[in-house]
Amino acid sequence: MKRTNIYLTEQQVKRLQARSEREGLSIAELVRRAVDTYLAWDDPTYTP
Repeated sequence: MKRTNIYLTEQQVKRLQARSEREGLSIAELVRRAVDTYLAWDDPTYTP
């Protein structure tokens, strides 16, 4: 895996923190899953 930095709004961070606690997943894992969903959206051949 590669490390990267992103900038998020305060609201995005708060919502990610809440979801992270609720689902027992790290924010990094939630972001990875969101990126996978985005990449697969218009490319049905994409596999993470």
